[in-house]
Amino acid sequence: MQELLEILFKITPTLTPKLKSAAKVILDNPNLVATTSMRALARRAGVTPPTMIRLATTLGFENYDSFKQVFQASINKQNFEDRANWLQFTSATDGIAPIVQEIAESGLDNMRQFFQELDLDAVSKAADIILGAPNVYVVAAGGVHWLASYLNYVGKMAIPQMRLPRTSGNGLVEGLIPVSKGDVILVMAYHPYARHGIEASEFALSRGARMIYLTDSRAAPLASEAEVLILQKTESPQFFPSMISVMAAIETLVSVIVARSGDNAIRSIADYSEIRKKSDFYIT
Repeated sequence: MQELLEILFKITPTLTPKLKSAAKVILDNPNLVATTSMRALARRAGVTPPTMIRLATTLGFENYDSFKQVFQASINKQNFEDRANWLQFTSATDGIAPIVQEIAESGLDNMRQFFQELDLDAVSKAADIILGAPNVYVVAAGGVHWLASYLNYVGKMAIPQMRLPRTSGNGLVEGLIPVSKGDVILVMAYHPYARHGIEASEFALSRGARMIYLTDSRAAPLASEAEVLILQKTESPQFFPSMISVMAAIETLVSVIVARSGDNAIRSIADYSEIRKKSDFYIT
């Protein structure tokens, strides 16, 4: 990325006024190329999206996406501290308004891309595999473990065979010892991929489990082992990956599971609701 920025800096004086504006916003905020949409970056530069495309092609790229990939590859190598420093620098120079704006636009862009590219056949297949499995284990580690807890909490209302493996001194592996052939692991992993989540998934696969994978890339660890792959973007100006589209994927999958299930799921949800009602579980 640094080499590309140096080239851009050198050619900026020779560019047209609009291309100069686009170049300046990139030189001042290179991380935004990786974490925000082309439209958001164009708006920040005061130009139109086609101007951003022209700048990318001027630099020798076939399209804007290939230009953006250079910045994404670079930012993936940065640590959380680097991104946090960028947030503080932006706040000190421009205030928090542009940060909030970029968070909103990147989140909406992640959601938009998830639903636009969602393979409905794949989601239906995932739902059918889950419904037909004797046991379904939700596997996630690190920063996404809480999402696994939510998925298990909601999903178990309709699918009693859903399980959330308990962590122990040996990570998630011991919680997956009961896994046998025909069981399903519903894995959630996003860059940077937590090692013990991936290792636990490998263990379950070695015992004959089928895998449904919610992740951010076809190149993610174990992606080639997945029977169904459901992708979500997690790009964000924030120092940690965005979970907005991940939650959308969870809600979509659970909804499709219930939609494709029979009376048993309805009765199970009704049982949970009745028990919670009788125990005054909710404050109304």
